[in-house]
Amino acid sequence: MKIIFTLILALLPVTSYAANLLIPAEFSVLRVNGEEFSSSFIQTDTKLELNTGQNVVVLKYAEIFEDDFDDSHQTIKSEAFILLFSVANQQDLKFSYTKPKDKEQAKAFSKKPIVNIHTKSGSKLALINQSLSTYNDQVMQETISRRQEVVKQSLEVDDQTTFTKTGPDNLAMLKYWWAQASDSEKKEFLKQLKLSQ
Repeated sequence: MKIIFTLILALLPVTSYAANLLIPAEFSVLRVNGEEFSSSFIQTDTKLELNTGQNVVVLKYAEIFEDDFDDSHQTIKSEAFILLFSVANQQDLKFSYTKPKDKEQAKAFSKKPIVNIHTKSGSKLALINQSLSTYNDQVMQETISRRQEVVKQSLEVDDQTTFTKTGPDNLAMLKYWWAQASDSEKKEFLKQLKLSQ
């Protein structure tokens, strides 16, 4: 029985993570490495377990500010943005940003969120921080460029292939549709022919 249990455990996939990153409650994690990330409705810090190598994290900033004059509040939100960075084995990472002190600073921050990721030793990780729409545009442009290059290369190849027309010829199709037409449709067709000449 112990042997069977040991074999079953050996066959189960082992997931190991290279790094942990704690994202502050003001940021919603939307996706991690292409996978949707589900989070709770209650704003809390989010712990991410990241893989070794390149990671792509999609975030959105949102912070609630109380109005000084009445009981209302205002939520300042950013558009979705990505962080693209690489992680080495067994790193604990620290997320940092300049926390806005008021609504005006939050509005400015939401337009261009600037965040950093530091290693445990304090060194800043190299990362790309840009809006998701800009990133998607760049990916689309790169994809189009690659496709155009493939088409260009395929056209440059000295291919002596000749294409032959397949299917019925035009005269056969005209005869077919003439046979299918009613007398009134035939008269209308002949009338159109006379007008076009």
